[in-house]
Amino acid sequence: MDWSDLAVFLAVAEHGSLRQAALRLGVTQPTVARRIRALEADLGLPLFERDRDGHRLTQAGAELLPDARAVETAALRVERRSLGLLAGLKETVRVEAMETAAAVLARGIDRLGDGPAIELAVAGVSPSRADRLPEIEVRHGLPATGDGVTRRIGSISVAVFGAPRFAEGRALPLAHPELAALPWLGYVEAQAHYVTMRWLDARMRGRPPAGRLMRTELLAAAAAAGAGVAVLPQFLAREWPGLVRLTDPIEELRADYWAVVHPDLARSPAIRAVLAWIAESFRLAEYGRSAEAPQPAA
Repeated sequence: MDWSDLAVFLAVAEHGSLRQAALRLGVTQPTVARRIRALEADLGLPLFERDRDGHRLTQAGAELLPDARAVETAALRVERRSLGLLAGLKETVRVEAMETAAAVLARGIDRLGDGPAIELAVAGVSPSRADRLPEIEVRHGLPATGDGVTRRIGSISVAVFGAPRFAEGRALPLAHPELAALPWLGYVEAQAHYVTMRWLDARMRGRPPAGRLMRTELLAAAAAAGAGVAVLPQFLAREWPGLVRLTDPIEELRADYWAVVHPDLARSPAIRAVLAWIAESFRLAEYGRSAEAPQPAA
């Protein structure tokens, strides 16, 4: 078995689409189809069924999914540990990311162990340093321009969350008409261009929000207090016991993240170790499991 085929299997299982999986992996759609056929041939099992909505896991595929995730996590840990044996890992690596990505990485700082020290900056918030540009930039979406080396490091899924009272007497997940009747929370007007805000505006039928807040964690706090419903990253909402997921994950709002590194730094052992840590942090945030005991997403 080619173990890299498992990464293709996981991408198709996550997105339910060969096209989306190809975009995530940075390969062509025929390549994804070929790798899935090869994996099915190696295992002697059909892993997906094609229907009008895309590719759906067979029973065999669903049973293998947790093990495939465990193998992927173990491979990342082996990579990070092997890099940790190399010289030059005691230096400090500056990572710059937007708010949500920075929140993911902050939650994984303790997993660096004896690797490089991290200086984590929030893009647009942390003061710039003329003497120290970031070695790694974490960006939302594949950069369209630039000469840096890019690596897809994960994705963050979102859903609509609210206080338990918004779920009482309603069948979950909520349909759009039910969602449109609830008070909602959004970002401030200067952030109205966010894709999340455009998605909410289209479904709330022009009703103004019950409250506007500038930061995602403030939205979560207000939603947990019952002020309204909000679109929140699932990794963040899981940390608030006062929140209930009211909708299915919103696939069109899933955010893919990419790391950008200057070509001259791409082979640095310290940079490679930090990239492995970033990818692991995103994976653990998205699936809500420990590296030692992987579990399916809740």
